Amino acid sequence: MKVVVVLCFCLLAFGLLMTVGAADVCRFGERWRCGSAACEKKCDTLTSTTECTEPCTDGCYCEPGFVRVAVGTCSPQFVCRYKNGSPRRLYA
Repeated sequence: MKVVVVLCFCLLAFGLLMTVGAADVCRFGERWRCGSAACEKKCDTLTSTTECTEPCTDGCYCEPGFVRVAVGTCSPQFVCRYKNGSPRRLYA
């Protein structure tokens, strides 16, 4: 009986590990959602009001208030103020 219980527990643990391993883990400033990398906000496109027409795919995309920066990570929007050397430049 103990062997059956241990075997069931091992199978359950293995199944949970496989499920967790299959999910992508998003980095700081990102959230798993449906979106498009082509439509993500960047410092250059922060004030753009153009609607995204790209197909939606699941993945890690920048959270609201964050922008994708040159190194590929999501940073808070305020970093865009300093991009061109002007700390007074503000974005909505």
